[in-house]
Amino acid sequence: MALKFDVDLKGPIFTNAEGKVRDGIGDVLQAAIEAGEQHLDEMLRPRPAGVYLAVVGPKASKGNYRRNVHGQLLSNQHALITDGGVVYGPWLEGVGSRNEVTRFKGYSSFRKTRDWLGGKIHDIAAHINLAKRLGG
Repeated sequence: MALKFDVDLKGPIFTNAEGKVRDGIGDVLQAAIEAGEQHLDEMLRPRPAGVYLAVVGPKASKGNYRRNVHGQLLSNQHALITDGGVVYGPWLEGVGSRNEVTRFKGYSSFRKTRDWLGGKIHDIAAHINLAKRLGG
C-alpha cells in the first residue's frame, strides 16, 4: 500500500522566489511524511484486545507490518509513504482480492491517514512557516 502526495508549482510566486519556495515545500512534505508515519504507527500498533494481534503465544504478531511502513521524499514536489510492498498489505488495507471473498473489509489505515493528513497539512505548513523562509 502507498500514500503518495504531489505538489504542483504554478504561478508568479514560483518564478520570483523559486528556490526558496521549492525548499520550503520540501520541508513541508518532509514534515508531512513524518506526521503520516507517526499516525500510521499509532494506528498499526498491536493492542491486547485485537487489532493486528493475530494470536497469543509464539506466533503472536510482532508488528512486522508496522515496521515496514516508511516514507520518503522523492523530490521537493513528491512524497511517498509505503508499506514496502508487504504481500498482505492490500488485504490489511481492504483493497485486496481476498477482501471480496472474506468478511474482513480491512482497516483502511492508509486511506484514513491520507484524509487525516489532508486536514492537517495547513497546520504542518504553518509550523514550518513558509512566510518566514521567504522573508515576509
